[in-house]
Amino acid sequence: MKQYGPEYWDKYGVYRAPIAFNLSLLVLLRPFLIWVLVAVSRQPELDLMSIFYHSKHDFFVAMGIASGALISAAVYSFRRPSSSPKIATLWRFMRYPMLFTACLDLGWLLWKAQLSYYQFSGFIAVQLVMVAWVILYLLKSQYLACFFNDWPEHEPPKKS
Repeated sequence: MKQYGPEYWDKYGVYRAPIAFNLSLLVLLRPFLIWVLVAVSRQPELDLMSIFYHSKHDFFVAMGIASGALISAAVYSFRRPSSSPKIATLWRFMRYPMLFTACLDLGWLLWKAQLSYYQFSGFIAVQLVMVAWVILYLLKSQYLACFFNDWPEHEPPKKS
């Protein structure tokens, strides 16, 4: 495994999260982001959800698929020295839920394209490209192997 120098470390002495990892989480969690954006808009006369999803069933399927990446995002949010060391053992395997979610998402998008008889849809095409990029990134990135194997050292609470 390739080792990376101190320029890749954060203030806790562990590897920084790559920007592409954060972008991958955004791509995989896009149904939740769309849901939050629609909830925040507070304009009932605009049916913003129908721009992204044709039916409620499509939205709930997308939310179900994205929930796999939500697990990785939750564990990632605990990546600091004050967190439990038990979470560190989970962190080592968080690449796999993300990869599984991306593969399910790609399959679902291909199925949606097939339902429209492969008629070109810019929205589906952009999503297919983004999800395919996430899959390639999760499979091929050497830095992610180091990133997922690194966890901040547990610091006991300071006595005052």
